Amino acid sequence: MRIDTDTSAPRLELDPRARLRHYVGAFRRRWYLLLVPLLIGSALGWFTAPSTEKPGTKAKTATTTIPRASFYRATHVLTRAAATTNVNGSSNQPEVNLPQIAYLVNTGEVPARTAERLGLPVAQVEAQLLGLPRDQVSSIEVTAVGEDPQQITAVADTAALELVALLQARADADRAAQSESIVTQLDDLSRQLSELTAQIAANPLNSSQLEAEQRSLSNQYSMVYEQFTNLANSPPPSAGLTTLQTARAKPISQATYRDTLQTIQNGPEYVTGTTTPTTTISPEEAEAAAKATKASKPAGAPTRAAVGGLTGLALGVGMILLLDRFDARLRRREDVETASGLTVIAEIPRMKRKAQHSTDLQTLAHPRSRAAEAYRVVRGAAIYALSHMQPSSYANGSANPAAVLMVTSADPGEGKTVTVANLAEVFAEGGLDVLVINCDFRRPRVHKYLLEHADAPATPSDVTLPRPTKIPRVSLVTGFGEGSSETNPLEVVAEQQKVIDAQRGNFDVILLDTAPFLATNDASELLPRTDLVLVVVRSGKTTAESAHRTAEVLQRFSAPVLGVVFNASDESRGAQYYYYGYGEAPDDQRSAGPSAPTGGPVPPSPGTPAPVPPASGSPAPVPPAPVPPAPPTSPEPVSLN
Repeated sequence: MRIDTDTSAPRLELDPRARLRHYVGAFRRRWYLLLVPLLIGSALGWFTAPSTEKPGTKAKTATTTIPRASFYRATHVLTRAAATTNVNGSSNQPEVNLPQIAYLVNTGEVPARTAERLGLPVAQVEAQLLGLPRDQVSSIEVTAVGEDPQQITAVADTAALELVALLQARADADRAAQSESIVTQLDDLSRQLSELTAQIAANPLNSSQLEAEQRSLSNQYSMVYEQFTNLANSPPPSAGLTTLQTARAKPISQATYRDTLQTIQNGPEYVTGTTTPTTTISPEEAEAAAKATKASKPAGAPTRAAVGGLTGLALGVGMILLLDRFDARLRRREDVETASGLTVIAEIPRMKRKAQHSTDLQTLAHPRSRAAEAYRVVRGAAIYALSHMQPSSYANGSANPAAVLMVTSADPGEGKTVTVANLAEVFAEGGLDVLVINCDFRRPRVHKYLLEHADAPATPSDVTLPRPTKIPRVSLVTGFGEGSSETNPLEVVAEQQKVIDAQRGNFDVILLDTAPFLATNDASELLPRTDLVLVVVRSGKTTAESAHRTAEVLQRFSAPVLGVVFNASDESRGAQYYYYGYGEAPDDQRSAGPSAPTGGPVPPSPGTPAPVPPASGSPAPVPPAPVPPAPPTSPEPVSLN
C-alpha cells in the first residue's frame, strides 16, 4: 500500500478543458455568491441615485442650472443582413430597395402597427416618424422626434421592429406563393403525363407523336421539379435588414425640431425630389442647444443600478475563486490519490437528489447504469485480489475461508452503507453467497436497503443469526447493541468478531459495514478479521486531511487496503454516454414502465487468464465490457481461492 506523507503536495496541473469544467463546477456550487452581491449592488445603485430636484433649493437652481433642450430626436439604424446560401448557391437575401423600404416607415402599416403596440394615436405616430435611406452605407434610419425622450425612443425602436416584421412577412408570403405556383405546375404536368400514358396504352401502333409529347412533358416536369427541389433546399426567407443600433434620445434645438416636422409633413427629399428649406437658427438658440448637449448630468438610477450590479458580480466572482483556492475538499480523482496515496478503483457518479434520498439500489433498479457498472468494477478488483492471495494470507488462515471485505470511510455521510448494499447485490448476481454484517451499531442503516420491512426489529435471541433479505443469496446480521445508550462498544465488537468466525464457512463473501474510521475505534478492532479494506471517499465532502489521516492509520495497522471508491464523482459523467448507448437510456430520458430485469456480468470462469496487476500507484484496470446475464439457472459460485 502506497502512502504519501507530504500533505502539502501541489495539485496536478489541469488541461484547459478540465480546468474549465473545474471552474464551472465551482460557480455552480456557489451560485448564490454571484446572485446576492449582484442584487445588493443593483439595489444600492438604484436607491443612492441623486435626485434631479432637491427640496428647498428651487429658487437657487432656477438661476444657476444650465438650460436644457425641450426637444429630442431618437434614431434606430437598420443595415443589410448577411446573406445565407446553400450548396446550390441559392440565397435568402432579397433585393432591398432602400428608398422604397424607408418610405414604408412614414405611412401605411408600420405607423399603424407602432401606434397599436404603444397605445398611441396613429396620427401622432405618423407626425413623429421619418424614414431615411442611406445608400452609401446600405442602411435605413428610422427617426422619431418629440418632447418626451422615452416616448420617441420607444416609437423609433418599435417602428424599426415592425418594419423588419413586415418585410419578413412579405418574404414568407412570396416564398409560399412561389412554392404554390411550382406545385400547381407539377400537378398539371403530372396530369398531362397521365393522360398521354393512357392514350399511348390505348393506341400503341400510332403513338410516335404521343411519345414525343410525353418526352417533352417529362423534360418540363424534370425542370419544374428541379425548381421545387432548389426552393425546398434554399435557406429560409429573410427580411433583408437587421438592427445595427437601437434608438437613443438626444436633445436638439427648436429649429431642428421644426425642420424635421416640416420634412415629415411635406415628404423627404428622396420622395418629393425637392429640398426642404432649413430654418435659420438664431445665435441664442444655437448657444442654448450647444450648452444643453454638452451639459453633464448625473447618471440615472438604471445606470447606477447596472454599475452596482456589475461591481457586485465582480465581487462575487472574486469570492468564489478565493474560496475555491482554499477549499480542501476532494473533488477530483487525482486529488484523492495524491492526498491518500491510495488507488481509486471506481468512481460512482453523482445521483439525482431523489435517488440520493431513496433506499432503492442502483444495481437493482438500473443494472446497466454507470453506477452499477462501477460497483461491478469494485467486485472484479476484489475477486482479482482475493484470487491471488495465499490461504495463509487470509485473516483466519483457513484453507477455504470466506473473504471478509471491510467497507469504511473517514467521516460520516460519505456513502459507505450504500456502497455495502450495492456490492452485496453485485457479488450475489455473480453467484456468490454474501453475508452483510452491520458493524455500525450507533447509526444502523444498511437494513433499510436490504430488508423488505426495514422497520421490523430483530429480537435479542436472533441478532447473531443471518436474516434473509430481498436480494437472493444475500443475508444480513444486524441488531448488535442498537437502540441502547448503555451498550458497551467492546462487547459489541466481540460479538461481531464471533459472528465473523462462525459464518466464514457458510458464505463466500462477508461484507462489514463499519463506523467511520476517524470517528470511533470500532473499525480498527475488526481489522484482524478482515481480508481486504475498501475506503469510501465522497466528492465535495471528504477533506484531504481526513483522507490522508485515514490512509496513515490503515498503514500503521498494516491493513490490506484494496483501494478507494470515489463516491458522487462529477468527473465520471463523461463515460455515462457509453453505458447508456450500450444497454440503457439515462435516468432523465427513460420513460415510465416496468423496470429492467436485474442482473449483471458473470464473473470469469476459473480457466480465464487473470488480468495483469496494475503498477504501484496507478489506478486499477477496468474489467472488460460486461456479458449479459445468462438465463435464470442456478449459477455455480465463483471460487475466490
